[in-house]
Amino acid sequence: MPTLSRPGDPLPLAASWLADAEARVPKNPWAMALATVSDEGRPSLRYVLLKSLSTDRGFAVFYTNYGSRKAAELATNGRAAGALYWQELGRQLRLEGRAERSPETESDAYFASRARLSQLNAWASEQSQPMPSLATMSAQFEARRAEFAGSNPIPRPRHWGGYRLHLDAIEFWVEGADRFHERLRYERSHDGTWSSVWLQP
Repeated sequence: MPTLSRPGDPLPLAASWLADAEARVPKNPWAMALATVSDEGRPSLRYVLLKSLSTDRGFAVFYTNYGSRKAAELATNGRAAGALYWQELGRQLRLEGRAERSPETESDAYFASRARLSQLNAWASEQSQPMPSLATMSAQFEARRAEFAGSNPIPRPRHWGGYRLHLDAIEFWVEGADRFHERLRYERSHDGTWSSVWLQP
């Protein structure tokens, strides 16, 4: 018998899975593998932290450096896909959609909530850019630390902020015995309604 329910709207179920992972997975339960693709069709994959999921507006939020490779690829091809896997729970959650920059006020608010050293690192790092040695990053960090020594709070750098991934596909995966996994995929139409289908494992 299936353990997955099949609600009409998948977003509350996705939110409940995230809450369950936060309660039961000891480290980085919101770590999400994020896939983007260049204008040449070359895919790239990295982990980011999924910071929130809006169940009423249908988007997921993550933050990054706007000068990074992922940001450049989102600028030319706005679609992205994310996956969260929780071995402890035997679950995987897949998210797909179109990404756009978060409103500046939203990015400002989140940046202000970060630890001071994380704020300094956002100023210091030219993410994805080459450097001659690891000492380069340390020097850049110390220079920013000196620059903002008297600043409280530290303002958000313009090159850093959030993205909203507007979801048009969500897939739930539950581990089963003998590879008899459960897969339930949702897709959203242009009018905002969701349809779902069971997928073979």
